[in-house]
Amino acid sequence: MSLHTCLPRGGFEWLRACYWSPMTGMRDIAATLMVEWGHRPEDHPGVVEALEIELSGALIETAADVMREHGLPDLRVQPEKENEQS
Repeated sequence: MSLHTCLPRGGFEWLRACYWSPMTGMRDIAATLMVEWGHRPEDHPGVVEALEIELSGALIETAADVMREHGLPDLRVQPEKENEQS
């Protein structure tokens, strides 16, 4: 079973933009986690930014795993059969 998929360049660029864009609310979660650890987020803006990106990626990957576990294909890279026949 291959873990790789070939995509047209335009499709890849679109996916890359989606995956690397921080998700709404992740900065707030990052700041809250830092406060829970006893740190002031405003003293560590680089850490907040890094956490925002990491949390976004982790959430996307977790959601993707759950959708796959429930049998949902990624239609961006694996079109439904009726779409291929059109």
